[in-house]
Amino acid sequence: MNSSMLKTFLAAAAVALALPASAAGQDLDKLLSSIKADIAAQRLASPAGNNALERIDAFRAQAPYDFRIVPLAYQWGESYVALANKAIDAKEFDKAQAYLDRVWLVAALTPGLEEVQDKLDKLYKPSSTQVAKGPSQEDLERQRRAAAAAAAEKARVEAERKRRLDEEKRQAEADKKRAEQDRLRRQEEERQRRAEAEQAEKAAAAQRLANVKATAPAAAPAAPVVAVRAVTAAPAASEAPASVKEIVALWNDAEESSAALATYPVSAQQLQDRDRKISASLEPVCKAIIDNDASVVVHTADKADYRWLTVRLTLCLRRLDKDFRLRHSHQDLAEAAPFVTLHPPREVSLVRQVSD
Repeated sequence: MNSSMLKTFLAAAAVALALPASAAGQDLDKLLSSIKADIAAQRLASPAGNNALERIDAFRAQAPYDFRIVPLAYQWGESYVALANKAIDAKEFDKAQAYLDRVWLVAALTPGLEEVQDKLDKLYKPSSTQVAKGPSQEDLERQRRAAAAAAAEKARVEAERKRRLDEEKRQAEADKKRAEQDRLRRQEEERQRRAEAEQAEKAAAAQRLANVKATAPAAAPAAPVVAVRAVTAAPAASEAPASVKEIVALWNDAEESSAALATYPVSAQQLQDRDRKISASLEPVCKAIIDNDASVVVHTADKADYRWLTVRLTLCLRRLDKDFRLRHSHQDLAEAAPFVTLHPPREVSLVRQVSD
């Protein structure tokens, strides 16, 4: 093979390697498939415009660092080495050398190439007018250096890809940690808000109780106890002191006026039997209360049922969210089965709303 021809080829290959990958005009996967089909059909270097050699050159020009072409280039070279062996067996030495020259130009490291060249050299002595066969050691070394540089570039690209994946993983973990911190912060802020609202309501209730005590007659030291009983038993207005009348009026006026968000039936039998297994059927109610931060109205036939059912609801809610405070009120029910209705959240009790 002519040394100047090899140098020209290497220079052209270097220019092809410098082409940016974005200049690719064909789909690389389809190009690889076409090369495989060409090699299988022995369209190694012809016909023009439809052969493996032209497509190998096109692939290298478009993707110089895509190493999927390397095994195909070696398959292409091995096909020519096999053709050279057949030509040697047929004593067609010129044709055999022409085959090998093509392999030296395109894939000089093809397995078996040097052995077949040595075999041919022992059988074939070209005339003085023919060019020398095979590349020089300098040309082979240049090809090896180019292959080493390509391998180094592949390693660099792989390291960059790994670094980018590690960075994306680190960023995802950081984002997840920040999201969890934000969730905990919001949860703590909500807990503090509820605690402050509860404290404010307790203070307001204490102030109202102090006001009631201040206006109660001196001869009635047990007025607070009478007042509590009056709220429960609702005595006649003519028998109660003025402070008790005020409290009874507040309770009588304290009715939930908002439309119900949802209604949940309660087992009348379990309520009557004071069956604590009722808690299982109350869990959907409790979850809905927490999800909507809702207040509730308990519809029962009497206050005793109301108080018992409210305790069950409170214990159920504490198992789900120990910081949640249930706001509840009672609605008398004549004959229908007991039930619970959910209403929009309120910051203060119904009694306080009436008193304000």
